[in-house]
Amino acid sequence: MDMYPYSIIIDGARADEDQHWRIYRIYMIIGYAQALADMDNNEDYYKKINSFYDDKGTLYVTWNIEPSIQEKNYLKKAWESVVTDYEGNDIVHETI
Repeated sequence: MDMYPYSIIIDGARADEDQHWRIYRIYMIIGYAQALADMDNNEDYYKKINSFYDDKGTLYVTWNIEPSIQEKNYLKKAWESVVTDYEGNDIVHETI
């Protein structure tokens, strides 16, 4: 599933109908995190991201370029917010 011009790969663990909810949640996280980045004039933030995978509440983020602490915090804030129903589980960051 893909909706961004820089081809962010988005997927979630498959458990009955659960996958659609997890993918929808990732889209909300991307939007929230990019809004935080935009407020910091970091428009190209999302271009650094290769993929997201929600594995039953643990968010795996694969980066094309090593993110800054601030950029990781955009996702942390989004992941712990109401848009994810305050999931707040771990985020695992990997750089390819």
